[in-house]
Amino acid sequence: MKRVKIDAFLSIPACSGGVSLSRLLNEIEEEYGEKVEIIFHKGRNEVFEQLNLTTAPALVIGDLVRIMGVCPSKESLVSALKEAGME
Repeated sequence: MKRVKIDAFLSIPACSGGVSLSRLLNEIEEEYGEKVEIIFHKGRNEVFEQLNLTTAPALVIGDLVRIMGVCPSKESLVSALKEAGME
């Protein structure tokens, strides 16, 4: 089974979008468990800069920046995970 990697970039201090995204990703982790690998990044770091991200929250799913500046709906996130290969 292929695990889909999710890099979640959150701001410090946390904004409302980041808080919502954290809750959504916890829900996704509970529901999809071993199908996803979630890594949380807080604040600007080297990876944030390398990916040329301009705002948080942001999600990199697989190797692509998928969402930036907003918390997606659960349906949008699941769709992006399936496009990245989640079964």
